[in-house]
Amino acid sequence: MKNVLIVDDDPLITNLLSDLVRADGVEISTAANGAQAWEKIQHQNFDVLITDVWMPEVNGIELLAKVRTLPTQPSIVVMSADDTPEVMLKAAKEQAHIFISKPFHAVETQKVLREALEKPTPSPIEIVSAKPGWVEMLVPCERANVDRIHDMMLKLKADLPQEVRENVSQAFRELLMNAMEWGGKFDPTRRIRISYLRAKKMLLYRISDPGSGFDFAGLTHAAVSNPPDNPIEHMAVREEKGIRPGGLGILMTMSLVDELLYNEAQNEVVFVKYLE
Repeated sequence: MKNVLIVDDDPLITNLLSDLVRADGVEISTAANGAQAWEKIQHQNFDVLITDVWMPEVNGIELLAKVRTLPTQPSIVVMSADDTPEVMLKAAKEQAHIFISKPFHAVETQKVLREALEKPTPSPIEIVSAKPGWVEMLVPCERANVDRIHDMMLKLKADLPQEVRENVSQAFRELLMNAMEWGGKFDPTRRIRISYLRAKKMLLYRISDPGSGFDFAGLTHAAVSNPPDNPIEHMAVREEKGIRPGGLGILMTMSLVDELLYNEAQNEVVFVKYLE
């Protein structure tokens, strides 16, 4: 039996969320605010906690801080009409796994809530800096964290033009996946350090993985190493080595951002996107 606790002072929202997560083997409890929720959490274990942020008595962020003190913690979904970077980062710092903005799309939200019920709780992310202009975090090398971090970073750029958001998000996702797969070997005991800086005229990302790095001369399985007269040579190399299809990531990223820099060992990468 899966147990879900929904914390929201709007009964209409509570009823809608209850309908979205209701299924065989799921027991739903509700609370109007963080104080009521904390009383229930101290006497019952919950698999998933769904909470609003701004509520009377104890708000959602304060509730998450209390939940962090428990030996066993639920998967946490934060839903709020206040989706400013400050609120989202505070929720992430208190180990919220998913942030959904209100008003929300019912079908997409149902999918997210199902995943929260069915998948194991991901390893905690350590937020080193939670300033909207300077975000820094340590992320376990788990595949599930790619979407989680990608969605978080996308919300930080909500005020930028759509083309800029798409290009930067695609580049970030590609480099993050490379760091997870090749640097961290998808080992959750290893962590990637991610930094995001936003200045008036640029965005800067830095991704540092725990691997030993690589040499561009040895990337025969990547499109960036293809000779000019054979732009698909890497595909045959990947097939011969039994590597999944792909290899276009670095080449694609170069076309999406303004600057792409690697350190000497090439286990740290920085990319810059200038803002007009």
